[in-house]
Amino acid sequence: MTTGEHCQDTAECLYERINNGREIRVNACRGYGDTALIPETIEGLPVTELGPYVFSEGKRTAPAGEWTVAHESGKEPPLIEGNRLKTLALPRSVRKAGKYAFYNCHQWERLVCHSTFNDIGAGAFTGCKHLTHLDITMEPDVPRPGLKDILSELRQEVHVTYRTKEGSTRLVFPEFYEDAVENTPARIVSVKVYGSGHFYRYCFDGRDLQFKDYDAQFENLVILDREELAVEAAVGRLRGPVSLTAEARERYLEYLSAHKTGAASWFFKEQDTAGLKWLLDTVDFDENDLAAAIEAAGKAQAAEGLSVLMDYRHRKFRPKRRTFEL
Repeated sequence: MTTGEHCQDTAECLYERINNGREIRVNACRGYGDTALIPETIEGLPVTELGPYVFSEGKRTAPAGEWTVAHESGKEPPLIEGNRLKTLALPRSVRKAGKYAFYNCHQWERLVCHSTFNDIGAGAFTGCKHLTHLDITMEPDVPRPGLKDILSELRQEVHVTYRTKEGSTRLVFPEFYEDAVENTPARIVSVKVYGSGHFYRYCFDGRDLQFKDYDAQFENLVILDREELAVEAAVGRLRGPVSLTAEARERYLEYLSAHKTGAASWFFKEQDTAGLKWLLDTVDFDENDLAAAIEAAGKAQAAEGLSVLMDYRHRKFRPKRRTFEL
């Protein structure tokens, strides 16, 4: 999903010139929706920064600058901040976000950005517990791609669309949390980490994602997390096989083959009939498997999925015509 798919119009921006007037910093946004699409240029200058507290309702001082669109007093659109922000889409030019840029944007769900977004201020993601979808385009020759820095700030489950010039793939980074355990006699406090997401966030060499290491964590995901998430991880890598080794491919296929009903149910939830057809073409369903999937489709009230399964059963398991000899 690209930035242009989220909103046809850019947000109205409060901006100021920085770096000797050569670049633009956005300090606030306003609009009638819940999506902020930041423009790549303002007045012909590249937009390179988001200011401190830019989307937070907790601004300590009134932000500086001028608006890209002028309105009569009292008729301005409301600010897109706090709980109003649901989707933020950044152009390639944006490299930096100031401190507490998204502080307590509790309902923020999706960030669309590029790997050039790699300078994130302290506390920028504090309180953003519903930010669970990240769409990132990896630009070539970026020395510090920002994916690792973003994920390190988010302990919740994050679903990532990862785009490269070779193609795109879908990744999952599960939730993890820490718990401090005190050993009173020894006067020691140890920290225990729960959830496979902790392992997944170490699948980087420097700031570059290592797909081999990412795929190697699948066993931890299967053991520590729910079936639905494991299905998503397997499907995402198989349908978008960027840097996928033969060994990892076989491992993902084995999992889907052992969890056919769960895989079909995931596609029902996603309302992805094309994906369901892909599953039926990729994994061998016998009559019992198909019957279980059909039952699951009925329980999920997935009419389109049920239609696909019934058509598949008709084609693959068509009853043979009886013949009679006289």
